[in-house]
Amino acid sequence: MKPVTFKKAVCTQFNLSEANYESFVLKRTLFNRVRIMRPLLNLFSPNFLFNEKRLVEKVGQAESMKEIQEEVDFYQHKYVVNSVIKDALRFRLSGMRIMSMANKAFKASMTSE
Repeated sequence: MKPVTFKKAVCTQFNLSEANYESFVLKRTLFNRVRIMRPLLNLFSPNFLFNEKRLVEKVGQAESMKEIQEEVDFYQHKYVVNSVIKDALRFRLSGMRIMSMANKAFKASMTSE
């Protein structure tokens, strides 16, 4: 039995097409202030959320909670720590929300097998 990726588990759990995965996960994991300001951010700085999108893409390929935790830790230490905008002002996504979403998605995928 082949392990299920996070992307597949989320798409199955929420009945999404894989094309909608990134926007769905970003919407559920970005802090509210970022979600509200996202249209302006995209207009004035289209690459502002590049690392957040990259993280969502990378965790989508993960097949275990450990892989997801490693990606989240890397993101937080590389792109959040020592960044006033991303850390203090919380203009980023929540690693805890990704972990919670992954935990629920993997559990749901195991019960559906």
